[in-house]
Amino acid sequence: MHGIARRKMNFTISMLQIRALGNQEHNAVKGLEACRKAKALGADLAVFPELWNIGMAQVPVDPEERQRWIKRGIGHDSDFVKRFAGLARELDLNIAITYLERYEPLPRNTVSILNKQGEMALTYSKVFICNFGSEELANAEPNAASLGCDLLCSPGESFPVATLNTNEGEVKVGAMICADREFPEPATQLMRNGAELIIIPNSCTWDEIRTAGLKTRAVENLVGVAMTNYPAPQNNGTSQAHTCVAWKNNEMAETLVARAAEKEEILLARFDLDALRAFRKQEQWRLNYRLARTAYNAENRLPRLSV
Repeated sequence: MHGIARRKMNFTISMLQIRALGNQEHNAVKGLEACRKAKALGADLAVFPELWNIGMAQVPVDPEERQRWIKRGIGHDSDFVKRFAGLARELDLNIAITYLERYEPLPRNTVSILNKQGEMALTYSKVFICNFGSEELANAEPNAASLGCDLLCSPGESFPVATLNTNEGEVKVGAMICADREFPEPATQLMRNGAELIIIPNSCTWDEIRTAGLKTRAVENLVGVAMTNYPAPQNNGTSQAHTCVAWKNNEMAETLVARAAEKEEILLARFDLDALRAFRKQEQWRLNYRLARTAYNAENRLPRLSV
């Protein structure tokens, strides 16, 4: 008597490469509709670009406008977040919603993964913030283009990982935000904390150097990565996903899972978790070496670096 074959384990991430305005209500309505479309296309997890609730609005030069910008921060219990939590329950869909989070002394650049029950499975705040430009504000006529997008933000401190349920099984997911992916430490810590997939809400002009870095983060940590960017004209799109499976049958393999153009679109990336996990097992010596050689503090925060 033959046993029943186990169903292949896949996990589909929808990268919502869509345009936003500086209006939170507009972005909420458009975002909810995008999630509905992603579910209809077969997504397990929908991921927004960075700071969706404010449309990644640039830090203002005017002092009064800066204070208004800070006050646009919202809490986990805000109506904006609750609407997406309700939709997650309705659609049976995991949703990674991004927003300027109310926090003291300054807000945070945050993503929350809402699971299929509408519960907050994970909340991560950007650690490697772009807080440059404070000197520019002292000038008589500051140049807004010289201000970092996180100049008025507090950094996060840790790299949590959540277990998400699908119809085919469980998967461990972590998050980075934009500039986090340009440094090795965040992805390494997520790998150490058990992540198999890493989502990356993003907002910047994309180029092939950044693509190379993204592929490197995937392969060096034996994870899948999915980056969601804003489309043109705000950024230049190119949302994309890569797997760590870089060799098959002793030959080089394409790591690219999906890649968008510059236009507005909902991009699907279907990760073959069976293949990813088999590759991790095959390359376990890499993980063992890094786990043994990389010293992080006991709180799973940034490494203590000595010079």
